Amino acid sequence: MPLFRYIPVTILVFLIVGCARQHEGTLRNDMIDPDVKNIVTKLNATVIDALKNKDEKKLTSLMTEDLRASVSENITPFLEQTSSIIKSKSFQAMDEYHTIKPLADNDVTLISGNNADNDYIIQYHSHSKESFVSILVPKRDGDRYLVSTFFIKDQGEWKLNTLQFGRHTISGFTAPELFRIAEKEQFNGHLIPAINRMVLSNTCMTPAESNWQYRIASEMDAFNQSLTEQAQNMYPIPLIISEIETQPEIFKIMPQRVDNEICTMIKYRSDINIKDTLALAAENKAMHDMASGLFPGIDDDVPFIFYRAFNEIPKEDISTPYFGFVRPVKENFPITGK
Repeated sequence: MPLFRYIPVTILVFLIVGCARQHEGTLRNDMIDPDVKNIVTKLNATVIDALKNKDEKKLTSLMTEDLRASVSENITPFLEQTSSIIKSKSFQAMDEYHTIKPLADNDVTLISGNNADNDYIIQYHSHSKESFVSILVPKRDGDRYLVSTFFIKDQGEWKLNTLQFGRHTISGFTAPELFRIAEKEQFNGHLIPAINRMVLSNTCMTPAESNWQYRIASEMDAFNQSLTEQAQNMYPIPLIISEIETQPEIFKIMPQRVDNEICTMIKYRSDINIKDTLALAAENKAMHDMASGLFPGIDDDVPFIFYRAFNEIPKEDISTPYFGFVRPVKENFPITGK
């Protein structure tokens, strides 16, 4: 058979092979072309190293011109924060997405799933047809943080177009998991423990800022609003404890973490001088004896309740002297102060 009759077939095969790795839409994790993933993984390693070592020059070298211009004034405090938390170059990719659109300048929506509470939605704008998102988990002890990198293909080269950093878990729980625990606490009549969980849930609700939304975010927001209204009706602040002769005035109740335990901190104003530690301790002991009755569930499955006594209610950004107490739920415990 003449050679020229093979040429169209050869060209066709070449075109098929050459285009096999292109796609329109989004591929996730193991479905992503390994060559593309390897390139971005190396870029992500550079990002993590720069965040760990406060290396502004290295980080900005990866950015698009638009991102470099927008972060010029904020990059130093951002790197101060990341370097205080990221202590290792090691990281894992929790999820990755490679998107190719038919046209440039497009909005992208990524959906991790539609069933689980922890499923999330990521939305961003891309100036390029091709973009790549990585949700990275730096190796560290304690709470989990996420580094989210958004790359676009800029003149044939991958460039960092958005970078987000945020807390993903608290005491081993994600925001939706804390929400579900809060629901159970409220159902059992434990309003303060429920509020404690939701306060912490709100702090890890958006680990990639406005680009991230949990699937059940609207359900969580509605519950949080309902819980806040219930608390305002049941425990109007300031709350004067009239059953105690000195009538201490509670002005704030908040979660207090001890390792992975979520305890409660009660802050109150006392007419007793905080230097009079004996009289202050007697008043605090009376408050502690009433705590479980005042706030049901506050002593369930936790080792301590924390207190801070002030002679005046603190003002924002002003240091106010206080005396602190750590009271065990089950037994007497030494008092600590400041």
